[in-house]
Amino acid sequence: MIGELIGEWKGKGTFRVLAEGKMEVTNVGLGTILGKETTVIETVVMMRMPNGVTMAEGNSAIMTAEGESVTAKLSGIGWSTGKGLKCSFRGAHYYMTNSSKLASLNKTVGVYEFEQDEKGEYADKIWAWK
Repeated sequence: MIGELIGEWKGKGTFRVLAEGKMEVTNVGLGTILGKETTVIETVVMMRMPNGVTMAEGNSAIMTAEGESVTAKLSGIGWSTGKGLKCSFRGAHYYMTNSSKLASLNKTVGVYEFEQDEKGEYADKIWAWK
């Protein structure tokens, strides 16, 4: 069951083409997690599958304004929704933190909706999976 909204970010991606048909994107964004103001940096490697779906796996570093940090592993699938870089992705985040204020994330799977426009600007929302 999908629970409460635990995080959201808006930002922009920078893209790099890799060998063997893969692409790498580094997203940098501002937003919140568990109500705390944050900056997020994530790098994701994507590969388009023969059926037109794109598989994605990556890592995130999330830093709060108070200096707390969270890392996350992520995976998901995506598809083109228009011209240019416009796409949607859905998937999961798995968190790790030593912060006592954010410790509940260590036992949380976050499910996300990621929407990107044709210029690479994105909005990402994450809900707790209960």
